[in-house]
Amino acid sequence: MSPAAVDRTIRPPAGPSRPLVLPDFTRLPDAGDLPVSFAPRPGVPEVSLRLVLEAGASQEPAGRAGLAALAARLLTEGTADRDAQSMARWVDRLGVGFDASAGYAVTVVSLDALTDVFEDALEFLATVVRYPSFPETEVARVRGERLDEIERQRDEPAIVANHALIAELYAHGLYGRPVGGTKDTVATLDARAVRAFHARHYRPDRAFALVCGDIGADRVAAGMAARFGDWSGEAPAPAVPGAPEETCRRVILLDRPDSAQAEIRVGTVGVPYGTGDHHAIVLANAVLGGLFNSRINMNLREDKGWTYGARSSFRFRRGPGPFVVRTAVETGVLAPAFEEILGEIERMRSEYVSDAELELARHALTLSLPLQFETAGQITSKVSRQRIYGLPGNYWESFRARLEAVGPEEVREVCRRYLPADRLVLLAVADAEAAAARVAALGDVQIRPVA
Repeated sequence: MSPAAVDRTIRPPAGPSRPLVLPDFTRLPDAGDLPVSFAPRPGVPEVSLRLVLEAGASQEPAGRAGLAALAARLLTEGTADRDAQSMARWVDRLGVGFDASAGYAVTVVSLDALTDVFEDALEFLATVVRYPSFPETEVARVRGERLDEIERQRDEPAIVANHALIAELYAHGLYGRPVGGTKDTVATLDARAVRAFHARHYRPDRAFALVCGDIGADRVAAGMAARFGDWSGEAPAPAVPGAPEETCRRVILLDRPDSAQAEIRVGTVGVPYGTGDHHAIVLANAVLGGLFNSRINMNLREDKGWTYGARSSFRFRRGPGPFVVRTAVETGVLAPAFEEILGEIERMRSEYVSDAELELARHALTLSLPLQFETAGQITSKVSRQRIYGLPGNYWESFRARLEAVGPEEVREVCRRYLPADRLVLLAVADAEAAAARVAALGDVQIRPVA
């Protein structure tokens, strides 16, 4: 068929599905007290390791938000016999990928290396996790960098809107603040606080490690036992936040004078991982705003031409994470953009989605799934998330079948249950003087300065 004969108004059919086959992770019996699971992946000479510690923001003392994130950033900044520059030269010489980051629930330390340097890379990992010294000069420097980041973020409307919405939904709860902390809390953090947090929470009994790659199980077990076999100590049980008080419908304008554009958020408190209707929620969100061809994006971007993109998401966590719709439009169409978003949510609540929409969403969510497990690093990342949140062992393998079992009735039901109009918070970073009168019909309008 010649290019001229192709009808580009007709979406091509989806290709055949590829089976998702994951390597089996088995517990290594000789790796010491730290639970280590290993999955072989021959063919590419690489090894990926994820060490998961119950050292997230949920474990921070009151008033010390950002402590977990600061501790993770400081792991490579020095030990008793190596300074920060020496540590940097060490990891550069190895040529490995290393990262340590804290979330609300846990801290994840990641290592990706060629198989030939696995033991040397593991020595680096064990050193930074077990023996960081947190020098006062380095703590002050990294803390200063974080404070500079927070200050710069005040000039980013998207970040301002994100932080303001979660604060509105969760008030003083865990999820109501950024993982990296705020200006007031980060300013109080010092070397003593970081050392105390590390000593209390970087412990093996509630931690676990996943290793995947082109390497033998005996070699992994021997390497882990040699470097973590004598590691001991109990960590406090994880704190799982409960649901906050229910929000009520309101409109919030964060005043950014003379701004020609408005950063929009519509949100409410959602649900944690592991609900019985989890897959129906995933599919409903895909239709509503989770994909490029979702209803909200096609409406605001393709039909109206108001935005470069609009998306929605349920952010699943151990506790009830937020549901958020996010986009940016010109201030002149702020009110109609809110109305269109609310209208699309109401349509999901009141009408059945079509079979064609469901099929398209299923394909988008499942046909590309094998591509998310192509590397050892992708595999350890996905499986570690599965274990952090207590998902079933066959979560990924059964994902497609579970989505295919969801029908229009279940999609409408979860939207009715979790997206009631009277609990949606409408928030925008915009020129309040230009926007206030336009959004007055949507609810009680509160005008606030950008914090």
